[in-house]
Amino acid sequence: MKTLLLAIFSLGSPAFAAEQHIECPARYPAEDIALPQSGQWETGLVPAGIPLDGGGMYAGPIQRRGELRGSERRIKGGFVTHFGFDRDQRPPGKWFVCYYGHVQLMRRVADTATACELTHKNPTFPDAPTVKLTCRD
Repeated sequence: MKTLLLAIFSLGSPAFAAEQHIECPARYPAEDIALPQSGQWETGLVPAGIPLDGGGMYAGPIQRRGELRGSERRIKGGFVTHFGFDRDQRPPGKWFVCYYGHVQLMRRVADTATACELTHKNPTFPDAPTVKLTCRD
């Protein structure tokens, strides 16, 4: 009986809540970049991927790009930004965004997430920064 009660209380604790982990690629892949034909130039070249600049979060429909501002705290070599959400957020949609200059990669975060932490570690030459997101239900 004690084991059953312990199991029930453990399942309800935050330590066992679902987590989502996402990390930005260090570089936007060069093979994914298509240069338009302008008619004025013979060709274009992207010699290597575009390095990561940073990351953030958007809320709502992705077309609106509602950038969120969380509460930030400094850590050794970077910072952590905390974002909190209501379960009934309107309009729905939470997005993790990776910035590569004017190019952005976006990945949808679970609608059930109520808290996310974005960890940004500053780069050491010649590396790009490390940007990770962890969200919990």
